[in-house]
Amino acid sequence: MLDLYYAIVGDTTDTNMGLARFMGVILVFIVLVGGLFWAIG
Repeated sequence: MLDLYYAIVGDTTDTNMGLARFMGVILVFIVLVGGLFWAIG
């Protein structure tokens, strides 16, 4: 799980930017999964 985190964040120095990008990826994932379920349902 941490490998995935570092792959997305990239660097541990700029924590805020990395965290924002990480949250963005999670948000996009939620929207895509939600849209998929909406399309199926």
